[in-house]
Amino acid sequence: MTLIDSVRQWVIENIPYDRADSEIVTYLDSRTAHDLLVIYHNWMSRFPRPQPREVRRSKAFAQNPIVAQRSGDLNRLIESVESGVDLRKYLSTRVNVAVEIPGKPSNQRCDLDLMLNDWGVHHLHISSVVQPDGFVTRDGPLLFMIFRPQVAYFIDVMTHKDWNSDHVLGVLVDEWPDEGVIYELRGLLPQERNLTDSDRQTLRNKHVNALFFCRGKVYCPIGMLSTAGTTIAATRDSDLLLRKIENFEADFLKDRKKFEDAFQASKLVLPMCPSFRFAIRENGCGLIEEQTKAWIAL
Repeated sequence: MTLIDSVRQWVIENIPYDRADSEIVTYLDSRTAHDLLVIYHNWMSRFPRPQPREVRRSKAFAQNPIVAQRSGDLNRLIESVESGVDLRKYLSTRVNVAVEIPGKPSNQRCDLDLMLNDWGVHHLHISSVVQPDGFVTRDGPLLFMIFRPQVAYFIDVMTHKDWNSDHVLGVLVDEWPDEGVIYELRGLLPQERNLTDSDRQTLRNKHVNALFFCRGKVYCPIGMLSTAGTTIAATRDSDLLLRKIENFEADFLKDRKKFEDAFQASKLVLPMCPSFRFAIRENGCGLIEEQTKAWIAL
């Protein structure tokens, strides 16, 4: 098995899908390593990494009457964010679907969170009651927020009808214009009016990125859709990872001695005929030498 084949194998073994569905099995078997890495990146991007974060609340969030009405549930959610526990139970049940065969409209595909991919904004359900499926009770209000490694930005509590609302982007501009949650595009002139929510929905469903105009300035959300409805980052990161694997193979063929020395430094012996396979762990992507179980970070 080549390293590229091991990439394909690892992704197919580690994403959730119906193994009894012959159409999806055939579809995945036909995908390249790059295609599969994009699918995996898209799926994993839906899960905020469990780690402690500072919570920053917008004025719109603080002044929203629903926040006061649901303070008990929201306070428990805030505690979860601050302590860094797994937030999966608050997410959409659609996160259980990593892949669908393209064909149906994008806004009906369970594997695509278009608001997240477009704007970088997660939506969490507000409840403390966990159902048998492991997710909290679903009802009207949703918490819209952005996760960064050290900070969680609470934008506002909104509804399922607000996926395309300019209010979301307006809060980001008003509250955190310089914190990497929305970008100003300097030197561009804004149009006379912003797009309507309907306009944004139409463009988003076609995987077209749209700018936001506010007080004479032009802003770009942080998501950035690709033509597939995933993110440009998913494509870029998959390209980079495959390049690293190619570089590893070239380096190993060129200078085996360097790897022998690295193994020796870890009190291991590089086998005469080593066998490397790809894997992803909590600390990132890498290769495992199967005989020694040595981990080589990429």
